[in-house]
Amino acid sequence: MPRLDLILLPLLGGYIFLITFNYTRFYHQRIEKNKLIYNSLLVAIILTGFVYLIDYFIFKHNPYSLYIGGLETNSVSYYRNYLSLKIDDILNFNKVGFKHSIIVLVISYPLALSLNRIKYFREEFSFDYTLSKWGTEFDKIIWNALGEKDDLEKLLMLTTKTNKVYIGQITKQSEPIGNTYIRVIPSLSGFRDKDDHTLTITTSYTDMIEYFTDKGLSEEIDNKLGVIIPTSEIILISRFDIKVFGRIKTNEE
Repeated sequence: MPRLDLILLPLLGGYIFLITFNYTRFYHQRIEKNKLIYNSLLVAIILTGFVYLIDYFIFKHNPYSLYIGGLETNSVSYYRNYLSLKIDDILNFNKVGFKHSIIVLVISYPLALSLNRIKYFREEFSFDYTLSKWGTEFDKIIWNALGEKDDLEKLLMLTTKTNKVYIGQITKQSEPIGNTYIRVIPSLSGFRDKDDHTLTITTSYTDMIEYFTDKGLSEEIDNKLGVIIPTSEIILISRFDIKVFGRIKTNEE
């Protein structure tokens, strides 16, 4: 019968690593949930091999002594074996491979956090990579609009399942995990006719936005006017160009 400690502990370590490391966290919890256990096992095997190799080549047979305060102490392998025996005594369990499995579990979380601090593994880069490679077209157009420097280029027009229409700036896009949402500061809002989908603008928020801006309360705009919309409720999204929209309205009139 296979020993569960050699399977479950590294498997749990692999799972913790995958849901903590930015790239794999976004990928598995949004794109490939069904592969999480399989990939956890793969990571567990890699981490276990890594731990065994480090232990064997750096600690287990290392004859070099340590120098503390200029004084020579016992060899690295001596302290490694001493610590190993102490753990056996404390846990009262000395099966081969058990301590390596514990190490895999213990290092998985700090290892993922350490990798997240590297520039190209940070949250923004990982988010961008995940969306560009596996995100939906909705995700991509929202993310690209968020990255625009010109405020007018950030404007999007959203239509929800209830035919409600918002025209405004996206100020936040949730992580691509679970029930995703966006936060938008509307400049205009209205609705589409359920039959011919004609757009009717009913409310303008531009005067209120200008009021907050003139008062130096720009940071309050998001709190006062921001609307959170689940992405699952959006049926249509497009870039919004005020010049093009103005020409269309003129032609209609």
